[in-house]
Amino acid sequence: MALYGGRNRRLRQSERLMGEDAAVFQLSPDPADARRRAEAAFETWRRQHGRQLPRTARIDHVGSTAIEGCETRGDLDIAVRVPEDAFGAARDYLDRTHAADTQAARRKGYAAFTAPGYALEVGVQLVVMGDEQDRLLDFRDALTSDRALLARYNALKRAYRGREMARYREAKAAFIRDILDT
Repeated sequence: MALYGGRNRRLRQSERLMGEDAAVFQLSPDPADARRRAEAAFETWRRQHGRQLPRTARIDHVGSTAIEGCETRGDLDIAVRVPEDAFGAARDYLDRTHAADTQAARRKGYAAFTAPGYALEVGVQLVVMGDEQDRLLDFRDALTSDRALLARYNALKRAYRGREMARYREAKAAFIRDILDT
């Protein structure tokens, strides 16, 4: 389903570079537009899947498109946080309706998925509340509340534009660890 009109050819071309198989890290040429499209996709996803997940699930838009002023690839990251006793039911539902994210290892209390049928890449991270992986909101909130920290994160993203995706992911992971471990 297309969540935006075909009005911006350059943006669509950029999105083809941003897929899971892309070897090169690229940024959206229009982060504000990418954020609007991601927000629309998030609301659509929540309407489609929120009622099928356990009632105790907390669904949040996380990642760069959730943060005003953040550079972004133009993808959407969704956190689905559940109590431990609801994890199995949530995982079973997402297994039936989504593809497993092959970039993320499954383990007890954590699973990652990709959502089919969207005009942008949609990643869904299912995590048990309080688990060591349950830090997505912490990072989003840190960037939202600290403009200097956001500027550093944007600088990191710009420094890796056009470089190998794997190198960017390594640098990003180190940055996130540094922020969350302080």
